[in-house]
Amino acid sequence: MNILLVNDDGIYSDGILILAKKLAHNNHKITVVAPQNQMSGMGHSMTLYGYVNFSKINILQDIDCYIVNGTPADCVKVAINLIMKELPDLIISGINKGYNLGTDIVYSGTVNSALESAVHNIKAIAVSQEYFIEDFEFSSDFIIKNLSYLYKLLPEDAQTILNINIPSDKKDILKGIRFAKIGRKIFKENYAFEENLGYRAHCRATLADNSTQDDDVWLYDNGYITISFVKNDWNDIKAFSCAPKGDLKI
Repeated sequence: MNILLVNDDGIYSDGILILAKKLAHNNHKITVVAPQNQMSGMGHSMTLYGYVNFSKINILQDIDCYIVNGTPADCVKVAINLIMKELPDLIISGINKGYNLGTDIVYSGTVNSALESAVHNIKAIAVSQEYFIEDFEFSSDFIIKNLSYLYKLLPEDAQTILNINIPSDKKDILKGIRFAKIGRKIFKENYAFEENLGYRAHCRATLADNSTQDDDVWLYDNGYITISFVKNDWNDIKAFSCAPKGDLKI
């Protein structure tokens, strides 16, 4: 397959480099296009009022790698419009250091670069792992072993992506793999003042959750690798169908 790799952790992240090497070793054609800086939390933002530039860098043998001074979504746009001669069969975003679960996917550059792929009708997978896993070997191998199956799960219209989260690389901790709905997390956000600098979000501690046993938050916390189907569709069909008609005035 012709695969584009992007991320939000930056071009030098082991998560993207290890996955690239393993995919290339399995005879896939790999192109890496990633931000020059850490871009976690950028969501689906793109550069509208500035310039986006890119350059090729030699950091992986026999794999084309490009560094972009933009957001994760910019990387997808630059890759398919300026760098790649033909559209990729698949875009993989990650492997991200730290989970992207529940309502956090709104902020996630990892998930939203995959959703940017859907905007361009290209199939995509977002992959994240628990922050404290020491390396990216297990997660990369998981993708390699299951890539054909995961690709077949993606619909032909490419409007639905897969969001995969891996809680551990220890087989005695992992309980299995489950398809999951997107859950909801509630956080206590801690902003601390730093002299001469201002306020900074030092941590986001989990205050409570509103999870059920079929959503990604609960399943991940209980030792399951989760796979969620996420779609570029913000419509509330139930509210739309129940909306009153004829009551508004101009």
